[in-house]
Amino acid sequence: MELQTILDDLAGAVPKAIGAVLCDFEGETVVASLGAARAPEQAEALAREHVPRSMALAMPVQEFLVRLAGAEPCALLRMFSLLGDKHGTGALSTFELRYDEVDVLVDRLPNDFYLVLLL
Repeated sequence: MELQTILDDLAGAVPKAIGAVLCDFEGETVVASLGAARAPEQAEALAREHVPRSMALAMPVQEFLVRLAGAEPCALLRMFSLLGDKHGTGALSTFELRYDEVDVLVDRLPNDFYLVLLL
């Protein structure tokens, strides 16, 4: 089963999913999928602040938000994992962030890949 299909199935199976994204160790999107739920209204305006005015957004805003929301938590989880390994406490493998209206679940997968689910 290809990665896009797996991610589409995951995002589709979770009713409150805004989207899911699989990232590499730098937070770069490998594949992304949109869920049935919409991001909070103010999220679109905030997303547009990340795109220079001279550039057109090359994807739907909802997909951009999912990719953007996945990038930094993956890098953060990797940093905590490396520090934990370095100091002998073990690697951090999962964490959850909660904002006013959005939950972000991040899980480290094998080979330095990360799964992010936005609810």
